[in-house]
Amino acid sequence: MRSLAFLALVMVACGGSSSSDGIDATLDPTMRYEPWSTGAVWSYKLTDPNGVLPVALNKKVTVMAPRDVGGVHAGKMAFLVHAEQMKGSKDVYEGPVGYLDVRYQTVFFDDAGVVTGTDVDQPYRLRVDESAAHTKNGAQWSETYTETSSGMTSTKTEQWLVVSDAEPITVMAGSYTALHVRRTSNGGRVQDYWYVRGVGKVKETGGGQEEELMSFTPGQ
Repeated sequence: MRSLAFLALVMVACGGSSSSDGIDATLDPTMRYEPWSTGAVWSYKLTDPNGVLPVALNKKVTVMAPRDVGGVHAGKMAFLVHAEQMKGSKDVYEGPVGYLDVRYQTVFFDDAGVVTGTDVDQPYRLRVDESAAHTKNGAQWSETYTETSSGMTSTKTEQWLVVSDAEPITVMAGSYTALHVRRTSNGGRVQDYWYVRGVGKVKETGGGQEEELMSFTPGQ
């Protein structure tokens, strides 16, 4: 029922068909590494890699209904995803386009809910590539996009590597077999992500905060 409900939602949002300009129902969302659906909620344990901030538990990532991204992305439909952070929060416009899971725009908020910045990515920033070619051991590729932040636009290239297509992992939410991918940015920062089909991201390391899945509630 979830996949049928999602498809109906997509058809309403995109005028009855999937395209590169809208949310794409090419894959069954219940089988994706990012199973986007309205109402889905992930709860994470967040850890400061520098050991300055205390560990934060049950920080939630909540998927809201698709909407027009607006701005330079006017006409593109994406889920609005609200993510609680160790400090503040962020609203992210992201979702599936074919075999890709992509991000178009991020709005950052402080603890009081005041906007502190906005990042706009063109044509998008890749979250995970679910194609067969990019989910097998040892696969490597690069992605280039432009990011506008605080009025400044820069071109960024990220290198991707599939460390493992079936890596056993245990987190607070349970034990899984995960897709382990690694992203290396222009400046050399390395981030690792572990994704599980039908569950989503269960672990992340290398960024400003480390994340470990505590629970996942599927959406509609």
